[in-house]
Amino acid sequence: MLREIGHKFGAMKYGYRAEFKAWPLGLLIALVSAFIGFVFAAPGEIKVFADNLSEEILGKIAVAGPMANILLALISLTIAALTAPLKSHSIIFELIFLMSGVGYSVNSFLAAFNLIPVYSLDGIKVIKWNVGVWLVLFALSVIMMLLSITIGVENMVRFIIDNHLIHPIS
Repeated sequence: MLREIGHKFGAMKYGYRAEFKAWPLGLLIALVSAFIGFVFAAPGEIKVFADNLSEEILGKIAVAGPMANILLALISLTIAALTAPLKSHSIIFELIFLMSGVGYSVNSFLAAFNLIPVYSLDGIKVIKWNVGVWLVLFALSVIMMLLSITIGVENMVRFIIDNHLIHPIS
C-alpha cells in the first residue's frame, strides 16, 4: 500500500487528483494464491485524473512506487541489522528480525517486478520518461532482489555488521 501512496503523493505534488481503484479480480487472485502458498497481490492501482499528462510527469509519478519499495527494503535491512545481535536474547527481537528480513525481500521483489517495462506496470512509464533513471532503479532493485534470493538477508546482515557498516543495538 505504501507504494500506491507514493504514486498518490507523486500525483498530488504535480497538482493532480489521484484515487485508489480496487481491482476485484486482483483481490480474488490474492486470496486464491494465498491458499496455494504463494501470494500474488494486485488489489488495485492509483488512477491519476488529468486531461493532458506529459510522459515526464507520468514517469515521475510512476517512479514514486518503486522508489517507496526500495526505501522500505533498505529500512527493513537496517532494522534487521540493528536487531540481529538481540534476536538470540528475545523472541520479540527475533520476530522483528524475521519480519524485517521478509520486508527487505518482498519490497526488493516488488520494486524489480513493477519496474519491468510492460503495459500497465510502472517500468514502461519510467522508461518512456527517462531510460537512465529506469536503468539505474531497475538494476538496483534486481541486485537487491538477487542478493536476497542468493545469499539471503541473514548473510547480508552478517556482512553489514562484520564490516561495521551499521553499529547494531547491543
